[in-house]
Amino acid sequence: MLIRQYCVALMLVFATQQLCFSRGLVVPHDKQVPPLGMVFHRVNIDIQDQVAITTVEQAFRNHTNRALEAEYLFPVPKGASVNKLTIWVNGKEVHGELLPAKEATVIYNEIVRKTKDPALLEYVGGDLVRLKLFPIQPRNDQKVKVSYTSIANQDNKVVEYVYPLKTDGKALATLEEFSISAVLRSQQAIQHVYSPTHAVDLSRRSDKEVRMEFRKSQSILDRDFQLFYTLGDQEIGLTPLFQRHVTGEAGHFLFLLSPEMEKTKEKSVARDMVLVLDTSGSMTAVKMDQARKAIKHCLANLRAEDRFNVVSFSTTVRQYREQLVDAKQDQIEDAMKWVDDLRSGGGTAIELALLDSMTLRTADKGRSFTMVFFTDGQPTIGEMKPENILKHVQEKNTANTRIFTFGVGDDVNTALLDQLAETTKAISTYVRPAEDIEVKVSSLYSKISHPIMSDLRLRSSTNVKLFEMYPTSLPDLFYGSQLVVLGKYTGSGTGTITLSGQVNGKKHEFKYEVKFPERTKDERGFVENLWARRKVAFLLDQIRLNGENKELMDELISLAKLHGIATPYTSYLVVPDAPVPLAQNPAPPAGLPANPTKPVTGSHSQFGGQFGGGGFSGGFGGQFGGQFGGQFGGGFGGGSIPGAPAPVVGAGDKNQKVEDFAKDIAKKPGEIGSSRGVYEKDRLKELAKQLDDNIEKLDRARRDNKTDPKGLQQLEEQAKEVKKELESAQVQIRDLTLAGKLLNSGNYRQAQSGAVGVNVAIVANNLRNQTRLTPTANRRVQGRNCIEVGGLWIDERFSANMKTVAVKSQSNAYFKILQAQPEMKEVFALGNYLVFITPSNTALILDENHGLEELTDAAIEDLFRSPAKK
Repeated sequence: MLIRQYCVALMLVFATQQLCFSRGLVVPHDKQVPPLGMVFHRVNIDIQDQVAITTVEQAFRNHTNRALEAEYLFPVPKGASVNKLTIWVNGKEVHGELLPAKEATVIYNEIVRKTKDPALLEYVGGDLVRLKLFPIQPRNDQKVKVSYTSIANQDNKVVEYVYPLKTDGKALATLEEFSISAVLRSQQAIQHVYSPTHAVDLSRRSDKEVRMEFRKSQSILDRDFQLFYTLGDQEIGLTPLFQRHVTGEAGHFLFLLSPEMEKTKEKSVARDMVLVLDTSGSMTAVKMDQARKAIKHCLANLRAEDRFNVVSFSTTVRQYREQLVDAKQDQIEDAMKWVDDLRSGGGTAIELALLDSMTLRTADKGRSFTMVFFTDGQPTIGEMKPENILKHVQEKNTANTRIFTFGVGDDVNTALLDQLAETTKAISTYVRPAEDIEVKVSSLYSKISHPIMSDLRLRSSTNVKLFEMYPTSLPDLFYGSQLVVLGKYTGSGTGTITLSGQVNGKKHEFKYEVKFPERTKDERGFVENLWARRKVAFLLDQIRLNGENKELMDELISLAKLHGIATPYTSYLVVPDAPVPLAQNPAPPAGLPANPTKPVTGSHSQFGGQFGGGGFSGGFGGQFGGQFGGQFGGGFGGGSIPGAPAPVVGAGDKNQKVEDFAKDIAKKPGEIGSSRGVYEKDRLKELAKQLDDNIEKLDRARRDNKTDPKGLQQLEEQAKEVKKELESAQVQIRDLTLAGKLLNSGNYRQAQSGAVGVNVAIVANNLRNQTRLTPTANRRVQGRNCIEVGGLWIDERFSANMKTVAVKSQSNAYFKILQAQPEMKEVFALGNYLVFITPSNTALILDENHGLEELTDAAIEDLFRSPAKK
C-alpha cells in the first residue's frame, strides 16, 4: 500500500510542475502553489457555413490537501465572442468577467514571472476571461466548460479555422487526454479537409457534412490547431494554399486535389493487378507467412470488375495463370490456395520477375495496370546492376505500368526499389524486421484500391508560372483520397490552373480560377516548410542514385539547415518522435543549474529519496528524480522541442552560465551544428542507460508490492516506450551519419543497402510524402535561424568572440525589452535560455539564473540600433 501512495505522490508532483494555459489556466491565490495540472482538454467544434461554435471542456486537479481559492483565465481568440461560459463549483454555475487586452497584458506578464514560462507571451495583446473559483476541493478535479462563437476566415475560396494552442512545447500538457472533434456542414459540397498541424481522422456523412477527430493521451499541446476546407461542386476539386514572404520574389503553393465522392463514386477505373512475391531462400518461414497474408489481403479486396494474377520468383519465375483472370470468388479462393503452397528457396531473379510480370498487361484501353512487388533481397540471378534493371524496366514500360514496391527486411537495394516506384508514379514501402507486412500492405491497398484518374498533369495560364513541383511526376488520383502537390510560383493575380488526365481511357480536363497573391502573412509558413522537405527528398534521391554533385549538395544542406531537416549531411538535426510524458517540468540546458522545486507534500521527497536518493528538489534531483522524473515530469520538451529528450540535468558545472555554455559550443561560426551532433549522441546514450536503471527499479518495486499498483505499472510501460524511441533516435543518428560518410567517400552502393540504406530510404520517403508539420531542432524567428542545443536556443550566427549582454529571464530588464521591442515576444517565447543576435550585432543572452535585472532605456535603444544608425 505504501508503494501505491508513493506512486500517487509522484503523479501529483508531476502535476504541480505542469503549466497549462493554452485555452485555460487555473492559478491559485496562494503564490506558493503553482498553476493546477490539466487532467483533460476536450474541444468540440461545430462549423455551419463558416459560423464556428467552439466548446472547450477542461478539468484541473487540486493536488494539495486543502481547499484552494483560484482564478480561471481563458484567452479569447481574436475575432471571437464568448457567448456562453459555464463553471461548475459544487454543482452550481458561476459567471466571469471579460478583461480588455490592456488589462489582460498586465496579468499575462505576472503569470510569466510566476511560472517562468515565456510561452505565455504568445497571448499578450488579446482579451481575457477571468473567473474566480472557490472552493476547489482537496485532491479533487475542477471541471470548466467554455463556449464561444467566431467566423472562420475565407480566402481564395478556402475556409480556415484556427484553435490557438501554440506554446514552446514544454509549457503545457494533459495528464490524461487531449482531443479535438469537429463537424463541418455546408449548403455546398465540402471538397477538401486538411490539417497541416494534426493527424486528423475524417469521416464523410455526405458531400455536405464531414466529421473530424484528433485524440491523444497525455498530449503536449505544442502548436495551434489549423484546419482548412474548400467548398465547391467540381468533380475533381482543387484547394490552393499560398505563402509568399516578399512581393516580387517567388512564392510557394500547396494544391490539394481530390475527387468529390458522390460524383465519382461510380467512375472508378477498371483495374488489372499483378502481385509479385519473392520466394528466394532468404524468405524465412516468418517472412513467408506474413507475405502470404499480405497477398491474400490484396486478393480478398479485389472488385468484381477487376482482373488479377499472382507471380512468384526465386531462381525462376512462376505464374498462377498464364494470363490475367477475372476476380470471381472461385478464382480468388483458388489463387489463395496456390499462395498457401508457395515455399522459399533459390536465388533472386528480380529483373526476370519484373519483365515477365509486365508481359501480362493487355492492350485493353481504359484499364489501369498495377504491380505490387515484394522482395527481401538484392538481385543474385541474371542482371544484378540496379541501373541496368531500371533501364530495362523503363524500356519495357511503354504503357505506364505502376509498380508499388515493398522492401522486406534490411537486405534490399533501396535505390532500386525507390526508383522503380518513383519512375512509374507509384510508392515504395519498407517493412523492418519487427514490423508486420500485412499492416503495411493493408494501409497502402486502402489508398490505391479505386483509381479515378491517371496520367495527371498541371499547367497554369501565362500570367503565372509554376515550377519546382513535387512530386515531379504526379501519381494517379484515387477515390476517397487526397493528392498534395507542392511547388513555387511567380506572377500574381487571377490565373487559370488546368488539370488534365485519363479517365477510363479518355482525356479529361478540369479548369480552376485561382488568385495568386503578391504577398501573404506568416500564418501559412507550413507551405514553404513542407515544400522544402519534398525538395530535400528529391535532392537526396538524386545523390543516392547518381552520386554527389557540389551544387546539389550545397542546396540540400542549405535547405535542411534552414528548415531543421534531418539528412545524412545534417544528422545532428534528428528529433526523437517520443511518447508524450504524463506532465511537464521545465529543465535548464545541460550544464546549467536546475531551479529548486519546493515539494507540496512530505511524501514527494520520500518517493524521490527511495528511488533517487535525494528527493525532487533541484529539478527532481537524484538518479530517479533527475532522470526518470525528468522524463515523466516534463523532461521531454525540457529542451523546448516537442518530443525531444530533456537535457541531462546536473551535468557539468552547476554554476555555469548560459554565456559560457554558448561560447563553448560555438567557438567558431558554424560550429553549432557539429556541437549539437556530439551532444545529442552522448545525451541519448546517457538517457537510455538511466531509463534502463529506472525501469529495473520500477519493475522490482511493482513485483514486491502485493497490491499491484497500477500507477507504477503505467510509469514502467511508458518508460519502456520512451526507451524504445530513444534507441530508435540513436539508430537513426548513427545510420544517417554513416550514410553521410559513405556518400562523401563515393561509396554509393553501400549507402543503398543494409540497415543503413533502409533507414536513409525511410527518411527520404517520409520527407517525400510529408503533409504535416513535425518537431524540428531549429526555429526561424525574426528572419534568424536558431538551433536548440541541450535546451539552449542559439542564433546560428553566434560565435564566442561576439559582444554579449546577459539578461536574467523574467526580470525587470526582460519585460522592459519586451515593452520597447514588442517584436521580441516571438523570440523570447523560445524559452528562458536563449542567445539571439540583435541589430547592433550584439548577442543578447537570456539566462534564468544569471544576468542583468535592470536596463536603462538608452541601453536597450543601443542594443537594438543597427551599426549604420550609430
